[in-house]
Formats: sequence, structure tokens, C-alpha cells
Amino acid sequence: MTKRSLLRVGIGSMFAFAISVAVASEARDGSTKAKAILLKQRVPMRAVAEEFDWMTKLYHYTPLLAMRDAIVRAGRRLKPGEKISNASAGWEHSSQGFKGHLISHWSLMTPHGQKDVYFDTGTFVDTPGEVRRQESARADYMTKMAPTIKFPKSI
Repeated sequence: MTKRSLLRVGIGSMFAFAISVAVASEARDGSTKAKAILLKQRVPMRAVAEEFDWMTKLYHYTPLLAMRDAIVRAGRRLKPGEKISNASAGWEHSSQGFKGHLISHWSLMTPHGQKDVYFDTGTFVDTPGEVRRQESARADYMTKMAPTIKFPKSI
């Protein structure tokens, strides 16, 4: 190869690298509302399942596991005859608006500390009844999945 063609290849590869770094910096990693992970599913029940899949991929943890761990922690602190009172669920959820989009925000207490993740549901905040529909689907999903939680034999 001539010096000119080597120079072209070198400049081209640097240009391609610069573009990939710029795209990666704007990636939707769920760390902020602006970088919320765009969900593919639009049916609320499937969208919640997709959120749980993403949380599993990112943190190897879900709100169900956070709830189980919170119950186990509270149970271990109990003395015989006591009842669990105001124990934290280990997770929180909120639906928030950001630039007209409905953002699903999950906050989890994992074994590695507090984790927050944001999802762009792909719907608009001003869609009539959408927030209620999304929240209802989340409650149904959690109710459906709660019996699948496996607790350790001894708490």
C-alpha cells in the first residue's frame, strides 16, 4: 500500500472510532431520564415484563428479589412473637413525565447498593388514561409474580 492509502485508512478508522464514541456516550443505558431505555413493547403487561428483563440484564436483580430480601432481613431481626411493621419493600416505582414521554422509574435496593433505572414507555404523558393503565399493569404483574418468590428455609 502506498503512503497515501495508509493515511486514508488511518484517518478513516479514527473517524469511525470518534463516531462510535459519540454514539456510545448518548446510548440509552437507563441511568437518567434523558437516557431512558426505550421499550419495544407497547402492551403494558408485556412492557413490564420487558422492564424486568432489562433489570435482570443490568443488575441481575428485580423488584421481586428486592422484596424477598427485605422480608428476609425483617424476619431475621424479629424476636419470637413480634410482627413485622413498616418494613421497606426494597423497591419503589414511579411514572414520570419527561419531554412529553411517560417514563417508568424503578429504584431498587440491591446487595450492591441503591440502583435507579429509567424506561421510556414510548407513550405520551397526555394520552388519556395511560398512566392509570400502565400502573394497573404493573400492579397486576407484581401480584401475578409474587407467588413465585422463593424464600430460604430458615429466616
